[in-house]
Amino acid sequence: MVELPRKPKVFFAIPCGDFYSIQARIIANVTDAAGVKAIIVEDHAQTEGLWGKIAEQIDSADLFVADISSRSPNIALELGYAMREKLQNIGIFASFNASVPVDLQGFVLQKYMSFADFQRKLICWLCQSVNLDPARLEGLEPEPVSFRDDFKDQDAFLRRWSWPPDSWHVLAPEGLRLAHSTFPILTKTLGLLRDCEFRFRTRIEREAVGWVIKGTVPPGHLIPAFCVMFNLSDSGRLRVHILNEQRIASNSLYQIIKTQSVEIEKSTDGWLNLITKTRGDIIEVSNEGRVIFGGDFSKEPYVSCYGFPDKQGQVGFRCCGSEEATVNFVEVTELSTVDLAVT
Repeated sequence: MVELPRKPKVFFAIPCGDFYSIQARIIANVTDAAGVKAIIVEDHAQTEGLWGKIAEQIDSADLFVADISSRSPNIALELGYAMREKLQNIGIFASFNASVPVDLQGFVLQKYMSFADFQRKLICWLCQSVNLDPARLEGLEPEPVSFRDDFKDQDAFLRRWSWPPDSWHVLAPEGLRLAHSTFPILTKTLGLLRDCEFRFRTRIEREAVGWVIKGTVPPGHLIPAFCVMFNLSDSGRLRVHILNEQRIASNSLYQIIKTQSVEIEKSTDGWLNLITKTRGDIIEVSNEGRVIFGGDFSKEPYVSCYGFPDKQGQVGFRCCGSEEATVNFVEVTELSTVDLAVT
C-alpha cells in the first residue's frame, strides 16, 4: 500500500472519444469521492510533442491504471512505459468482452463483467493501493448505465450513432426512418456492455425491420466485423442472421441461421414494442411480455458462425433492399442478473 501525505495522482490510460465515455464518467465519480486526482490525456489524435507530455504526466503520477479492453496501441505504449517505471503501482483492467494479450496473462488483472463491476473493481483497487478509508466510498452506488434516444435531436444523433456509407436514414417526426442498408446503423458508446436489455418501438413501413446486438466495430472501421441481427417481417417471420467477417456468406454477407414464424402484437396504428435481452451467449426476444425467441448462441445451430473474439455490445438497426421501418425510440439498460428462457 502506498502511504501518501498529499492528494494522490492516478494516470488513467484509456482511449479517448465516445467509446469510453461511460468509463470516463465512472472514473470521475470515483476519484472525486476518493479524493484522488485523475489524469487522462484527451488529445491522442495530436502527435507533435504529445508523447513528451504523456511521459511527463505518467512520471508525475503516484499510480497508473490501464484499461486494455480496446487493444489500443496507444494504451499498450503507455502501459509498457509505466511498467518500466513503476511496476508495483499499476492496475491493469480488462473487460470480459476482450481477450488479453499473451504477454499480459501472467499479471494480476482486474477483469470486469459490467460497467457497475468496473466501478466496484476500481474502488477496491484504489483502497488497496492507496491509504484510503473504504468507508469514504461506501455510499457511492454504481451508476446505472442506460442509453435512450427518441430521435428528436439531430446533433445528439450525430454524437450517439455511426452509420455505414451505403445507409439511408432520416430523422422524421415519428422517429428514425431507415432503408436500403447492407450494414447496420450502430450506437457509439455501448461497446463494453455484456449483458443488457435493448428495448425499442418500431413500425414496419415496408416488408420488415432488422435490429442488431453485439455489434463489434474495429477501431477506425465504419462497418461491423461481427453482429447478431434479427429480422422480423410484417407477417411474423423471424430470421436470425450472423455477420462474421471470418465466415462471410457468399450471397448476402450475413449467415442466415434460423427462420421461424411468430405471433406479434401491434398497436392499432401498427407500432411494435420489442425487447431483446442478452446474458452472455443467451439471447431472448419478447413482444408485449411474451417471449418470441430464445437461444443459447454458444451451441448449435449458431455456434459455428457465432465464434468471434472480443465481441462488443453496440446495438443498432438495419433495413435492406426494399425493407423500410421507423424506430420511435430506443432504450438500452445494463443488466446485472436476469433469467432468460431458452427455446
